[in-house]
Amino acid sequence: MLVAIITAIIGTVVAYGSALLTARSTVNQKLKNIIDGVALVTNTIPGMVLGLAFLFVFTGTSLQNTFIIIIACNIIHFYSTPYLMMKNSLSKMNASWETTAMLMGDNWVKTIVRVVTPNAISSLLGVFSYYFINAMVTISAVIFIAGARTMVITTKIKELQYFNKFNEIFVLSLLILVTNVVAQVLFSKLAQRSENKDKKVKKERSFKMIKGKRFKKATAMVLALTLMVGASVFSLTGCGGGSSDEQVVIYANSDDEAVEVMKNTLDENGYEGQYIFQTFGTSELGGKMLAEGSDIEADMIVMSTFYVESAQEENQMFRDITFDAATLEEHDSYCVPVICNAGSIIVNTEEMKANNLPTPKSIKDLADPVYKGHLSVTDIQSSSTAWLLVQALISEYGEEETKTILTGIYDNAGDHLEDSGSGPLKKIRAGEVALGFGLRAQAVADKKEGLPIDYIDPTEGNFTLTESVAVTDKGDSSKDLAMEMAQCIVEKARPGLLDIYPVALFEGETVDKENQLGNAKTFKEKLTVDLLEQHQAISESAKK
Repeated sequence: MLVAIITAIIGTVVAYGSALLTARSTVNQKLKNIIDGVALVTNTIPGMVLGLAFLFVFTGTSLQNTFIIIIACNIIHFYSTPYLMMKNSLSKMNASWETTAMLMGDNWVKTIVRVVTPNAISSLLGVFSYYFINAMVTISAVIFIAGARTMVITTKIKELQYFNKFNEIFVLSLLILVTNVVAQVLFSKLAQRSENKDKKVKKERSFKMIKGKRFKKATAMVLALTLMVGASVFSLTGCGGGSSDEQVVIYANSDDEAVEVMKNTLDENGYEGQYIFQTFGTSELGGKMLAEGSDIEADMIVMSTFYVESAQEENQMFRDITFDAATLEEHDSYCVPVICNAGSIIVNTEEMKANNLPTPKSIKDLADPVYKGHLSVTDIQSSSTAWLLVQALISEYGEEETKTILTGIYDNAGDHLEDSGSGPLKKIRAGEVALGFGLRAQAVADKKEGLPIDYIDPTEGNFTLTESVAVTDKGDSSKDLAMEMAQCIVEKARPGLLDIYPVALFEGETVDKENQLGNAKTFKEKLTVDLLEQHQAISESAKK
């Protein structure tokens, strides 16, 4: 809310100031045309494009991951409408006010403050309301430039959406809705009151300057407000120092169960309060890694291994691991795998029986129209779990037939195309759908607990993806504590992670029979971001 308030205050000043120049001043016409052009251009730029532009321009600067950059982005993003509102309002006012005031010995600035501004109060309130409400709900641009310490409510909702935490999303959405409704009602009442007051004044007098005493009082209030805003922005950017700068920032794309295990392990081993844990969707975090490189806010990253490898190849952004890790397979010097996900078909046995649905044996079977409306899968654009499905299809049938199969699967899934790898299973548990494709280990755990959940190892194979821990190389600014925490996660959190994702990665690890993959396979090509993008393109072409 504080970001929205500051955005509204500064944005209103900027919009009003620029509208005064174009509507009530004698500045050069070329300057007026430039301001009009800027207003029109900002109205045509999508928020996502603007966010990416800010990401690339300010990466590596002191403004990166600060509230200042979020506020500036919001002001530019929504500048067009407030500017046009103010220009239209100012243009309708009596054009002779400035001339009359000049004849009475007042300059242009005094005329604006004493005469024009009081008559523009209702429009100013409208602009303030517009900026405030839009800053409260925007997500498209902010998601790219917010950091672990500068997450606003809408970015938090996006994070919760990734984990399918709909109760929390509902509460936060209601909070935003109520806040905006109250703000809109308040601003409307104030604007209406201002208009009624203006009408009353116009009946009593046609033109009268505000007394000097009131002018001084208004000036003092504006100065106090400016100082307050400046102090707020200063504190928001962290320029005042504080222990938060010493905390290790951890970025992860892991599911919430894995995140809880890692957090609990760090807390139990004496690191409580010394870190900030921020989760992202796979594509969002991957994009930040590739775009920001070693300038990324995170000191440590837990991320899909193929993204870590691609980011290291492109940006050389990770330090070599300084501790031993006895993995079953050789790993790169800069990362250690800690999680291994395997995919499978998952069914709700009760729903399958109730809807008289046949049991599928392969992923290809999921394209059968008999499953229309009963199926849930993940979207490869946002979740790496979907890549397990796509790898299996391409490996078995080739790219062309995979497109046809995916078209049928997406048609059957309809609105049940999920962003999170655990999303399909949550819907299967709730009985919203009867079957889907998700994480095998979660289905095995549900079956052990007695839930009506079963899993099927598809004939195309169980493909796997690992997530690895890596420590960012920030030169002299690198934090040794991040390496200590990475070692703690690898050595101490691994037993808990193995319970959730029971695929052996380290020497001496064993899993029970149920968790042994029934048809383990590996994709013939090395997994890279480029390969993922190729498969994403195939997936997109299959969507209707």
